[in-house]
Amino acid sequence: MSEAHYRTVESGYNLMAEQYLATKDHEDPLALTALEDLASLLPREAAVLDLGCGAGVPVTRWLSDKGFAITGVDVCARQLDLAQNYVPEATFIKAAMTEVTFSPNSLDAVVAFHSIIHVPRIEHPALLERIHCWLRSEGAFLATMTLTDYEGRDDNWEGWGTPMLWSHYDGDTNVAMLREAGFGIRYAEPRTGGGTGDESETWLWVLARKDATS
Repeated sequence: MSEAHYRTVESGYNLMAEQYLATKDHEDPLALTALEDLASLLPREAAVLDLGCGAGVPVTRWLSDKGFAITGVDVCARQLDLAQNYVPEATFIKAAMTEVTFSPNSLDAVVAFHSIIHVPRIEHPALLERIHCWLRSEGAFLATMTLTDYEGRDDNWEGWGTPMLWSHYDGDTNVAMLREAGFGIRYAEPRTGGGTGDESETWLWVLARKDATS
């Protein structure tokens, strides 16, 4: 990830951490349904990585409450401070998801909710390959990906007075990248639900597995 891109995303989330958290639905039905799908595939006390964990709600906390061994990764120190309060049992690492490292075949699952969109899309294929490498045999990857092709910047995101960057591909390209990384697709489908504020958002919800065919 370029240094300038990394710093913009990091500083933006630092500045509006509390405001962003206030928009989160702590009982997000789409997220909780997808997490139930994931949990059905995992062993007890599974090792799960949450990439772009933010303040830890609802995703990191839900996974921790299920008894999984959770590690959260985020670029934003303030978000991680909040996450540590919400999910004290989890381990948190301050790092860009493109730079953090884990041993091959060391994780049962990786989740990435509304976070890969902040990584320059040219780096998405390599990131997916790294995630695939980290997973154990038949490990699972659960993510919200995108249906549209877009790269852009908003200098006053949501009126919060902070810039933010997005970079992502359309749905077909995302599915192709997952398959090229070696994943089998359990599902990849558009689902619409609550976004920030009062707006509904449609994302490509993906559940994929290592060493699986599709």
